[in-house]
Amino acid sequence: MKRFGKRKISPLLLLILVITMLIPSQAFAIASVDEEKNAVHYAAFGDSLAAGVLSDNTIGLSYADYIAQDLQRVDLLGSYEKPYAVPGATSQNMLDALMDRDMQIKIASKDMITITIGANDFLQVLSKNPERLQNPEEVQKIITELSENYVSIMSIIRNVNPSAEIYLMGYYNGFYAFPEAQQRPLVEIMQTVNSIIKQIASDSNSHYVPTYDAISTDPLTYLPNPKNVHPSPAGYMAIADEFWEQVKLNLPTNVTRIAGVNRYETAVKISQEGWKEHAQGVVIARGDDFPDALAGSPLAYDLDSPILLTHSNALDPIVKEEIERLNPEFAILLGGEKALSKDVEDELDHMGIPVERIAGDNRYETAAKIAGTLPHADKAVIANGTKFPDALSIASYAAENTYPILLAKQDEIPEDTAEVLKRYPESIAVGGTAVLSESLVGKLPKAKRYGGEDRYETASIIAMELNPSHKAFVSTGLEFADALTGSVLAAKKDNSFLLVDPNKMQDAVLDAKENLEIYHFTILGGPKAVSPTIEKQLIGVK
Repeated sequence: MKRFGKRKISPLLLLILVITMLIPSQAFAIASVDEEKNAVHYAAFGDSLAAGVLSDNTIGLSYADYIAQDLQRVDLLGSYEKPYAVPGATSQNMLDALMDRDMQIKIASKDMITITIGANDFLQVLSKNPERLQNPEEVQKIITELSENYVSIMSIIRNVNPSAEIYLMGYYNGFYAFPEAQQRPLVEIMQTVNSIIKQIASDSNSHYVPTYDAISTDPLTYLPNPKNVHPSPAGYMAIADEFWEQVKLNLPTNVTRIAGVNRYETAVKISQEGWKEHAQGVVIARGDDFPDALAGSPLAYDLDSPILLTHSNALDPIVKEEIERLNPEFAILLGGEKALSKDVEDELDHMGIPVERIAGDNRYETAAKIAGTLPHADKAVIANGTKFPDALSIASYAAENTYPILLAKQDEIPEDTAEVLKRYPESIAVGGTAVLSESLVGKLPKAKRYGGEDRYETASIIAMELNPSHKAFVSTGLEFADALTGSVLAAKKDNSFLLVDPNKMQDAVLDAKENLEIYHFTILGGPKAVSPTIEKQLIGVK
């Protein structure tokens, strides 16, 4: 049989494709992206692989369904449908379907489209009239028709939707169990089909997704029925993974902001976001100084309670209003009467809210007492008690795992901290040697250090190594308030947490974004806390 190499589409067909793509369609000016959020509206088109036919000929989840799950996982799925996913469909069948105006309207509304079509142009011939595939002229005729149909398919799609991200799937070898002599010509045909699809993807400003090598790594698992070319669920997942490697490079990044006019109102806004109707309790800390509040996040998370900030001598009116809205069963004050005066306690009493105060003679004892209220865990977190950034970098992770945050000095473990540490077989040291010395870390129980050159790198390392997520909260690294109150919500939503310089993007933050494939950032605080410049750089706009 004649060997088919890579075949290019004829210049005439390419000219037709280019011309149709340059003609704007006035009939389909449909907005495809949510105004408030860059949600992805996704449609899958194609044959049995888009439909989800399994190796036993039942219908299950297709590669497209797994892609939709991936989009949902990163909180970017706006909508998903399979307007045309028909087992046995040929390129001509799909072209006929796309002639329908309602189908074109659907296409116009999508941000992302995947297509699997073309294999059945040959497989139907193989099942009904296999001798045709022994004739090079007949094979060439099928290839030409497939090329023309695929060009027309892409012309229609690009005419009604010039901007969608489109992914065209290349086929795998479904004939691995055939004898070599029978398998070779079929594989050559499939590779020729793939070369056509790849060329069309390039010429239509789309993406070609190869699956041949991925499936060939484990055909017995991915194609368990040697008499059936359809994949197993594992095979569909492997195909979806190949798509995802390209899809993730073109996904939008969403940024939302939780902010008030000051730190007190920002804390209230965070509370309203995380506790929309009621909270079991409230944890209250002084808003203009950090020592007593540093260890509060694990406690607040364990009690499913927001952290609110107030003035030292009185409840801020907006905080009082938020407490009334939450209708909590109790309030916990962090720190002694120098941090939060008796007047604050009395106001809460007058509101009918039972008050408990957790306070020590200093920040170290306060942190130790907070640790005593938490369920027992196998690890404790150690951070510098004279500087807030590192403690807050790990606050959401510690909260989610109910690890207590204990405080130390650079070269000294205070007595209260040392006493509590006796209960924990392992520990996490937060920050570099400038905040916790090597000698101090050596005295901690089975300690592992997570620290960078500065607060931003330390937060990024913690996010990447301890608390990975496709979503992250972002706070200024120069003030404690927003990071403190936001840490509990970040833990509640299972998000990573990053610190930024208000006006200068740090390489460590961008490294974390890329490494974690973060697609949604929640900024805490107003433009003075995190500037619009930083917001644009998080999105990827220069």
